[in-house]
Amino acid sequence: MVTREDIVAEIKRVPEKHLDEIYKILKNYEENGEPSAADLSVMASLREIKISASPDLSTKANPDEQSQKSFQL
Repeated sequence: MVTREDIVAEIKRVPEKHLDEIYKILKNYEENGEPSAADLSVMASLREIKISASPDLSTKANPDEQSQKSFQL
């Protein structure tokens, strides 16, 4: 079981620039008892994104060649 001390120790490791976000999450949980549905649905949608391309696509792609192929009939 996670203790309050465990949570405080983890929060102390969070960079200052992210503290506002952590605070909002805690306040939202305090008010609603759980993360907002909007936050969950956005994250769920992002997790479902799949990109299918070769690993070297960005280094070997030729934009001119690709644009010419799309206009050929």
